[in-house]
Amino acid sequence: MTRSGLSTFLSRGWRLATMSALLLAGTSAYALAYSPVAAAQSAAPKAYIGLFKDNSVAVLDTASNQVLSTIPVPPGPHGVVITPDGRWVYVSSDGASTVSVIDSNTDSVATSIEVGQTPHGLAITPDGSTVLVAGFGTSQVEAIDTATNQVTWKVGVANPHNFAITPDGKTAYVASQGQNAPALGSVDLTTGTLMGTMALENTPRAMNVSPDGQELFFTEAGVDAVQVLDIATNQLIDQIPVGASPHLPSFTPDGKLGLVVAQGPGELDLVDPDAYTTLGAVKVGTMPHWTATTSDSGTAYVTNENSNDLSVIDLGTQTVTATIPIGNGPRKVAVQPTAMTPTASAIAP
Repeated sequence: MTRSGLSTFLSRGWRLATMSALLLAGTSAYALAYSPVAAAQSAAPKAYIGLFKDNSVAVLDTASNQVLSTIPVPPGPHGVVITPDGRWVYVSSDGASTVSVIDSNTDSVATSIEVGQTPHGLAITPDGSTVLVAGFGTSQVEAIDTATNQVTWKVGVANPHNFAITPDGKTAYVASQGQNAPALGSVDLTTGTLMGTMALENTPRAMNVSPDGQELFFTEAGVDAVQVLDIATNQLIDQIPVGASPHLPSFTPDGKLGLVVAQGPGELDLVDPDAYTTLGAVKVGTMPHWTATTSDSGTAYVTNENSNDLSVIDLGTQTVTATIPIGNGPRKVAVQPTAMTPTASAIAP
């Protein structure tokens, strides 16, 4: 990212007094980047919520539960992921052909990456080096190098929808929603090749790999249970009954708790990921879609697509502590691992 006109001024020998005058006048990008508002926004990790019907991304201060801003993006924000350092937010737009890259220091789109029509879900490798794009319209999985924001490889998968990546970052599982041919695909991320597919009776929806890397938990359309696949044997070993129309299964960062959004009853089901049993349910909004969990495993955020709000859940007490109006059609949500402090690289050109 290029620096602002200030760096140019300094390189030409402008004195400190000149820079100070500009800052006091409040007319420079530097002053904006380091304003009290920017400082307040960096006091806690932020959550980024894709508003599918508003064609924007809402930015939430997790300390105050206040919406700080909304960021326009191309139509139909579908996937949202954040780099492990919390700096960059990648957003796919399935009404377009792009992935937007948001700078979390400025909460503005820094660049846009062309990936082909109708990109759906996104996933990011644990080291943050690669973002995977489910090219639903192109029937391709694409890999973006986050260092260059260039597409480095593509591999054919019929109508990919969502992903799960193993903790070692070597393998991705793909929900393939090919017409009359639902399947799970597995992709070798070191070579960018399709290792194989497993046919399913029902359309796969969303998925996650267990924190120990041993099982793949996934949901299917029309099946009111979470399927458990043993990765070593590639065999289904169990299923966990949950509420009607389950969508995303996920896990707290400490690996002690599984979370499953059940869209029918509008609840977040809590699961023992080792015993494959349910532990209870927390009532949320209408048509819950996605979850994100804070790095301390204490709080979960659930998007409610039809009630246009976000549920904040204390996982210790299993209660909703806040319901936040967030915008129209909230789907994906991602939370920064830690708070970010604006740096000089945040200065606008």
